[in-house]
Amino acid sequence: MLITFNNVSLQYIDKNILENASFTINDNSKVGIIGINGAGKSTILKLIGKNYKLNSGKILIDDTDINELSENTIRNNISIVSQSPYIFNLSIKDNIKLAKPEATDEEIIEVCKKSQIHDDIIAMKDGYNTLVGENGVILSGGQKQRIAIARALIRKSKIILLDEATSSLDNNNQERIKNVIKELSKDHTVIIVAHRLSTIVDSDNIYLLHNHKIIANGTHKELISTSCEYKMLYENEEFSISI
Repeated sequence: MLITFNNVSLQYIDKNILENASFTINDNSKVGIIGINGAGKSTILKLIGKNYKLNSGKILIDDTDINELSENTIRNNISIVSQSPYIFNLSIKDNIKLAKPEATDEEIIEVCKKSQIHDDIIAMKDGYNTLVGENGVILSGGQKQRIAIARALIRKSKIILLDEATSSLDNNNQERIKNVIKELSKDHTVIIVAHRLSTIVDSDNIYLLHNHKIIANGTHKELISTSCEYKMLYENEEFSISI
């Protein structure tokens, strides 16, 4: 699905949350959104999910004003995977079926393979019938993320939003999620809000926010050459990893 922001602004009381944002996210692409805390990154995701009402401007999804889309249409076409997705005290199969109660075993296995969690599941004693405990206590952070992605896939969401989805993961799990996201972008529009640039350096396009405005966009290679702010973020991250 094509997503277009036309001069979108959002204020809360007297505070700017997002200011005059204009950009287009192409169908079946992977887009990264970065910036320091409070820059407005997660606000963009909430606006796409129709959680906030605009003060000015327009958001289009496939040339249709988002205000003309019902909550049901939004819910059926957009899924969000957060930093800490909630996993219920159910079996793995039933956790995934929450997104589509009529899903068959074959459908569940298919989306779990796509989200690279299938091998982990079948290695468990009870496989897909494994009870995961309150908030998935028996699962690792990476496993929770991949189950959450499987839930998004079972709904056949065309737009998948990842809000800091890899920020609390170790490097191994982060790499696995990156591989999943790369495959997802072949058939879905994937938008990633991230602090860690390593999560989004291979994105088709990256938007840099500062003081609630988009100040630069392009590929990682382009931004390293053209944006001092982006280069500083990248070099600071590289330094913090090396020490």
